[in-house]
Amino acid sequence: MSSATIITTLLYFLLFTFTCFLFKHFLHPKQKNINHKKPPGPPTLPIIGNLHLLGKLPHRTLQSLSKKYGPIMSLQLGQVPTIIISSSKAAESFLKTHDIKFASRPKIQGTELITY
Repeated sequence: MSSATIITTLLYFLLFTFTCFLFKHFLHPKQKNINHKKPPGPPTLPIIGNLHLLGKLPHRTLQSLSKKYGPIMSLQLGQVPTIIISSSKAAESFLKTHDIKFASRPKIQGTELITY
C-alpha cells in the first residue's frame, strides 16, 4: 500500500467518526432528564435480555423470580422492557393509578384508512 492510500483511508475514517459524533450530539433529539426508576430485576444479556431465564416452564420461573425480586419486577424480553406484577394488590393499585394509560389503544394507520 502506498502512503497516499493510507492517508486517504485515515481521512475517510476521521470524517466518518466526526460525522457520527455530530449526529449523535447535535442532530439526534436529546432525551429529557426524567428520573425513570425501574423496579428491580435480574441482569440482562445484550440482545436476548432475560429470555434465557424463562425456560420450559415460564410461569414457575416468574414465580421464583417474584419471590427473589418482589411482587413488582422488571424483565427485558428481547429488546422490549417489561414490568411484571405478580401480586393482586399491587396490580389493583397500579391499574387504579395508571388507568387512563391502559384505557386506550394505539391508533393504527391501516385501520383508520379502512374504516374511513
